[in-house]
Amino acid sequence: MPGEKCSVLLEKSSENEEMYLKAVWLVEEEGKNPVHAVEVARMLSVSLPSVVGMFRKLEKKNLLRYDGRSGVSLMPVGREMAEKIVRNLRLTEVWFRDVLKIDYNSTDPCRFEHVMTDAVAKSLSRVLGYPKTCPHGKKIPKA
Repeated sequence: MPGEKCSVLLEKSSENEEMYLKAVWLVEEEGKNPVHAVEVARMLSVSLPSVVGMFRKLEKKNLLRYDGRSGVSLMPVGREMAEKIVRNLRLTEVWFRDVLKIDYNSTDPCRFEHVMTDAVAKSLSRVLGYPKTCPHGKKIPKA
């Protein structure tokens, strides 16, 4: 079943690993391709050696491919994981703004992105009227 491998990996991945995958995806979304470790370090406010270490860890899990010179690229399962995390975040931001009427720029939506199941994300999207963009105007990835 599509997404099944990604769901299993999400359950086994750490929140920290998910943040790195999401950061690579977001840098790509900004139009930077290839993505370099320094861009991810800047986005996450971490050291360059921390990024390189995590890239190597994620490469061993076949979630991305890393080369110090040519940069990093997400492998299919890593891309799927990153897109789910971004989708969860952006749906949560819409929910916070439109339904809960609370600050969608707080750290709270980021906490939801790591624990939301596919079923909850699908239901939340339906309840919100299948939004296409988040409050920041960014596209919400499809399920």
